[in-house]
Formats: sequence, structure tokens, C-alpha cells
Amino acid sequence: APVQATPAAQARATDIARLVLPKDEWSRAVDMLSQDVQARLQGHPGSQLKFPPDFGAKVHGEVAKALPYDELVAMHAKALSGAFSEAELTDLLAFYRTPLGEKSLKVLPTVTGNVAQQTQARFEQKMPEIMQRLSSGLKHPAPQPAAKAPTTKAKAGQ
Repeated sequence: APVQATPAAQARATDIARLVLPKDEWSRAVDMLSQDVQARLQGHPGSQLKFPPDFGAKVHGEVAKALPYDELVAMHAKALSGAFSEAELTDLLAFYRTPLGEKSLKVLPTVTGNVAQQTQARFEQKMPEIMQRLSSGLKHPAPQPAAKAPTTKAKAGQ
């Protein structure tokens, strides 16, 4: 059974979670997800939707309600307190409060995002040759004879 974190460890984990997931980053993520929701609504096949002027705010409100900041912080804190000891949380929090720790909190999300974009671009570039290699050994299934419709002999007058 997992060990229950002490209140002090939970508090440190929550402090770290708020540093790792600042409210402004959460807000930007909600903005991006809101735009995605609107694009999906507009991109629905046959959609000719016209959004009212306040629709963006309504979508934003729905997304924010689905992913409340404090609940996400609590999820992060729970994961952190499960992954680190109380002493490690203390050290990690102390690190994040140093100039290097503060810089890492600001810079690492951008670095990670850039690497993810480069990785995706590289994968997309190589996808055609990967698909060609993988599909070259595949065979199409043999055509199946058309299924006959069930026949029922109905007697006239029934």
C-alpha cells in the first residue's frame, strides 16, 4: 500500500506543483484547448455554425470548469508526494527557489516544447518511408463473395 504523505510533505508538494504549473501557463493551456474545441465544432462535417460574439468566452468557461486549476495542482502535488520523499521535496523546493531553479522553471517548458516540435517534424518527415517499409509486406484480404440476402418464402394472402 502507498505510504500516506505527511502534511508537511503534502504542503511542499503543493508549493512545487504551483511553481511547476503556474496559473498563467494553465490559463494559456485553457485558451489553446478552447480554440481546439471551437475548431472541432466548426470542422464537424456539414457544419455551417455561426458562433455568437460571446461564444469564445463560453467555451473558455467550459474548459476551465472541466480542468480547474486547483484540482490540477492537487493532482500534481499528489503525484509529487508519491514520487519524492519529504526530504527530497524539501530539497526540490529549495532548488526551485534559487536563481537556477527559477530559470529552469521558465526555460525548460520552452526547451521541451521545441524538442517535441522537432521530434514531431522529424517523425512526419520520415513517415512516408516508414509506411512504405511497413506496408510492403502486407497483403490485401482476398475478396469475399457477396453475401446472399436471406430468402423468406411468403405465401400469398398471409
